[in-house]
Amino acid sequence: MKIAELKNNLNQGNLSNLYLVTGKEQVFIKDIQKSFKEIMTPEERDMNFSNFDLEEVPLADVINEAISAPFFGERRVVFANNPYFLTAERTKNAVEQNTDLLLRYIQNPIPSTIMVIFATYDKLDARKKIVKQLKKLAVVVDAGQMEGPMLTRTIQSDLKKDGYQIEPGALDLLVNKTKGNYSLIINQLAKLKLYALKTKQIDQAAVSKLVPQSLEDNVFDLMNQILQKNVYQAEELYRQFLLQKIDPILLIAILISQLRLLIQVKILTERGLTEATISKNLKLHPYRVKLSHRQARTLQMKPLQVMYQDLVNLDFQIKSGQGDKELLFDLFIAKFA
Repeated sequence: MKIAELKNNLNQGNLSNLYLVTGKEQVFIKDIQKSFKEIMTPEERDMNFSNFDLEEVPLADVINEAISAPFFGERRVVFANNPYFLTAERTKNAVEQNTDLLLRYIQNPIPSTIMVIFATYDKLDARKKIVKQLKKLAVVVDAGQMEGPMLTRTIQSDLKKDGYQIEPGALDLLVNKTKGNYSLIINQLAKLKLYALKTKQIDQAAVSKLVPQSLEDNVFDLMNQILQKNVYQAEELYRQFLLQKIDPILLIAILISQLRLLIQVKILTERGLTEATISKNLKLHPYRVKLSHRQARTLQMKPLQVMYQDLVNLDFQIKSGQGDKELLFDLFIAKFA
């Protein structure tokens, strides 16, 4: 179920006793939480709303709250956060949970209680019985990140409501700098709108100036300097990374990923695929593909493959203790730049 449908159901009083919210987009999660709270009056919330962290509180306490009759109200609302036991991940210092308690409850939930489980993880473990039963018995609400055209349309719509417009290039750059994270985009739009308060027009220069680059973007600049044989600029960027205490192992991992993308884009372009098709096939934002395509056009395949293999070998050398990682990465820059 999408959030719009959920909110419509809640407004119409079409309620279920059990919801499972999946996805990690914080803007949506906060919106969902607000919507559930609004089905109760402030007085009811004081008496009948509970919020639990399942890494710290045993399921027995949550179930006991859920089976309790509401005080001076029609219903009780129970939020259950961080249900780590729905994933394959191991969580240190988390309370050990008896999931059989939850299994029994969801098979026969209390009619006067609305339980909302917020499973905000990358992936749930579909092999687990509790996950299978929750997906079967609960109303599953998608709070995952938006992608592609839907994301850009939503940003444009949000801005239009406040009387703003954003240039296509500025929008692409904003999405790329925030890696398409809608929560981060909302945060950045606040200062962009303030900057463009008089003109109501957000341009690419404003996004470049005000939206900070991610680590991936800065490593992308490093790779550009290496590929363009600008050894002094590459060394200066590397020194800045070291001053920020960024581990060369992390730099290597990001460079490997970016070089892999360059090679993929170059191969697919030579096969006649368009940027839009490549973006769809690789499940990447079009702007990122456009940047890689622009860069790949001026490069030969052989040097890219050699650099990629050298990075893989460098990663192995460092992780197997064959030398000082900072020196080895410095030698890599010297070799290719």
